[in-house]
Amino acid sequence: MSAKAIDIHHHYFPSSLVEEVKKHGKTLGAEAAENRNGETTLSFAGGPRYALQADLSDLERRFQAMEQGRIAIGALIAHTASLGYRLEAEKGERWCRLYNEGLLEVVKSHPGRFVALAAVPLQDPERAAAVLRRSVEELKFCGAYIGSNVNGKYYNSQEFDPFWKAAEEHDVLVVMHPEDVAGSERMEGYGLRLICGNPADSALCLGYMTYSGVFDRFPKLKLCVLHGGGFLPYHLGRFDRGFAVRSGSRAAQSSSPPSAYLKNLYFDTLVYRVDTLDYLRRIAGADHLLLGTDYPYTLGDWMGVEKVEALDCPQAEKDAILEGNARRLLRL
Repeated sequence: MSAKAIDIHHHYFPSSLVEEVKKHGKTLGAEAAENRNGETTLSFAGGPRYALQADLSDLERRFQAMEQGRIAIGALIAHTASLGYRLEAEKGERWCRLYNEGLLEVVKSHPGRFVALAAVPLQDPERAAAVLRRSVEELKFCGAYIGSNVNGKYYNSQEFDPFWKAAEEHDVLVVMHPEDVAGSERMEGYGLRLICGNPADSALCLGYMTYSGVFDRFPKLKLCVLHGGGFLPYHLGRFDRGFAVRSGSRAAQSSSPPSAYLKNLYFDTLVYRVDTLDYLRRIAGADHLLLGTDYPYTLGDWMGVEKVEALDCPQAEKDAILEGNARRLLRL
């Protein structure tokens, strides 16, 4: 099989941004430094530092991994901790615009190999909507990229509606990745913040969104949840049961149980096991799955194409998962 797959879960950090922070960090509200391992670290608004893995910016090793994994196109998304949600609104908007310009540079330098999803300052939903509009209309980006919460605030309030409205009006895919994981202070051992915390936070966010009526207000909104949708698809019956039995002040504000909103939800294939992927295919439908590798992280699966090819389903469904759905949703 020749390379034709499109990777929806493909992280990238523009190296130009590091230099920008070193020169204008005070103005940007960001600070770059170097840790004892020689890695560049970044922090926002005096917040915690985190290391930027070299492979986030390196293209040569990226192309090697893409060739090995038979990935034809990478949909570039931000390093999630680098979305800058800690920044105040104006600085957050400037940061996202700089990030998006860095993504655009790579897309233009390697036509046909990459597309981009916009970083947006969701700490100010009106500004996030404006950045999304500019990214889609002027930069020709394919959608938006967001965290599962904004500084611990989930999406069960209508304050985020300006952003959802812009995404729906432009008919673009919003890709969501966990960040600032709830309860992470209890998950430090064994790397469990990533192993358990990431999918748990995505499920928590989806619980808030499906119960609070987001998809009732925006019935055409399209949201792709990475890591196979967190835990929600695998406990969908429990989420539906919760909708049925809660009443009074604890009742959901949505008109339907969470399973009714699978029509709005898309999932990447990063679940590692073929039998798990097959379950997800049967629950969500092959037309709602997109290949995801989580490049360049060690918890990723850069050979995800093999898992899709191993599914016991028609080749047309495999082709849709590998590239057809992404081409449709990203309008390639």
